[in-house]
Amino acid sequence: MLIVFEGIDGCGKDTQIKLLKEKLGAIVFKYPTQTNKVLNDYLAKKISPDPKALFLTFLSDIAEDQKNVRNALASNKTVILDRYVFSTIAYEIDGIDYPRGKRIVESIGFLKPDLVILLDIDSKTSQERKRKQKELDRYEENSQYLDKVRANFIRLYEDRFLTPNWQRIDAVRSVDDVHKDIMRVVKR
Repeated sequence: MLIVFEGIDGCGKDTQIKLLKEKLGAIVFKYPTQTNKVLNDYLAKKISPDPKALFLTFLSDIAEDQKNVRNALASNKTVILDRYVFSTIAYEIDGIDYPRGKRIVESIGFLKPDLVILLDIDSKTSQERKRKQKELDRYEENSQYLDKVRANFIRLYEDRFLTPNWQRIDAVRSVDDVHKDIMRVVKR
């Protein structure tokens, strides 16, 4: 089973993925990968690549890992993805517009998840949570941008993009309440 976690920064993906991984013994892949220097430098505000190049770089980072994800699935492992192509479409709104982003992703033929869990929070909650953890990165510091990203995630959810099995979970609630909802949808 291929499960994707999505949502704006601070929605609780790391916490919920850790809890689910422990329950299922799953393998986790996280994007962007730590080995992609361009993307990590971009997020740390060290460089500012062209927005179109950035969109394609995020997709390339994910595409590079598709074989590893396939192999994990082939060995009957549950695989959890911490972000996926949906984040690229939702976040990279300055480079490629929403409809074009969807067409590009569809044309590449990425693996289709069995389940997408959208942990939904507002930008204010996002920033409050992230400030407690670290200095805000270029996405986290801009609440208006996060509002646009959230709107794109909700559109992807409503469109049921790449899979009919999207679940939107209110992630403002307690860790335990969110986890209970996740366990309900995973067990279906």
